[in-house]
Amino acid sequence: MVKRATDGISARSKEADELAHAPDVLWAAKGQPITGIGGGRFRLTASTLFFERGTLTTNAQQVPTHQLFDIDMRQSLTQKARGVGDVLVHVHRPSGVEVAVLPDIPHPREAVTIINRVAHEARLAAHRLANTHHYTADAAPQQAQPVPTAHAPSPELDPMEQLVKLGQLRDAGILTEEEFATKKAEILARL
Repeated sequence: MVKRATDGISARSKEADELAHAPDVLWAAKGQPITGIGGGRFRLTASTLFFERGTLTTNAQQVPTHQLFDIDMRQSLTQKARGVGDVLVHVHRPSGVEVAVLPDIPHPREAVTIINRVAHEARLAAHRLANTHHYTADAAPQQAQPVPTAHAPSPELDPMEQLVKLGQLRDAGILTEEEFATKKAEILARL
């Protein structure tokens, strides 16, 4: 029975190692706790940060990179001696800001730099997408209507529809809470 359990753990470990070397992975690491047991597995692609922790039970999450803000590092004296540190990732979720800790990461400064860069690029891409106007090719230029963006709700929508759409953009992580509150106040002021 114990052999089957360790075989299952070995198979999952091998699968996780293969995923870490996939072509779209920009960064990957395994946590190295002082006990040697239960280190998490983490990988980053251009669109998602994946993290998985646990030995007997597993807690796996994935976060879109455009929701990552303010990546920090924390390192105790013991961790410093071992060449590892904790990477703190602040995640903007629809319910608020959450801090995810990636513990005992080897070369934590490199991890912070890479995750910050990828998150910044993802936020810029999301911002560009939100501010892109689409025009119909067969319509005359003066008739072309831009698709409403997150920052300019369509004037022909009634205010309640605008508030619903604004809430959807916030829940999707396209708008920050501050942007949402500002636009909501503008819409309510027009009532």
